[in-house]
Amino acid sequence: MSSWPPAHAAHDFPPLSVRWEGLVVVLDATTLNTALRKVLLRVPEVRAILVEPEDGRLGLTIKLKKRRIPLPLRSHLGSIRLKDGFLGFHVEDLTAYGFLPIPNWLLGKIVARMPEGVAFFYPEDRIIVLNLNSFLPEELSVNVRDVVCENGEMRLVFGDGQYRLDRLIDDIGKSPFDDD
Repeated sequence: MSSWPPAHAAHDFPPLSVRWEGLVVVLDATTLNTALRKVLLRVPEVRAILVEPEDGRLGLTIKLKKRRIPLPLRSHLGSIRLKDGFLGFHVEDLTAYGFLPIPNWLLGKIVARMPEGVAFFYPEDRIIVLNLNSFLPEELSVNVRDVVCENGEMRLVFGDGQYRLDRLIDDIGKSPFDDD
């Protein structure tokens, strides 16, 4: 006979947390493009960007302007994953002007120009990993198991995850104007 509450937790999660199992989030192309344009608004070299989730891949078209020279880039990203605050993806192809392939050494130089610890490039697999830990709240633990891009939508299939509520609960009732 079982008793309630159980003598020990069924999962190894800290108390005061919200947990989920098997969450799927769907983003349409309009939402993706709007959010990405807003993020890149302050990058003067980026003139336009278009995200196209189709055929199992995430198509990406970027129009850059460097030293008054327009540079259109086209790529497809696959194997997109997020775990422990790191976003990784495979650059399946990358071309300039629609036909000129961008070699791995140039991708490596682009990643090397980013602040230290923000991005990593693995040329043998053509994988770029971005460290999002400085942007994501430390209370959040997520794992994206799969990303499906089709029919103009991007489906993010999350594994088990959690959001710790201890700080939020501690702050309930406090004035946002206190200096603590």
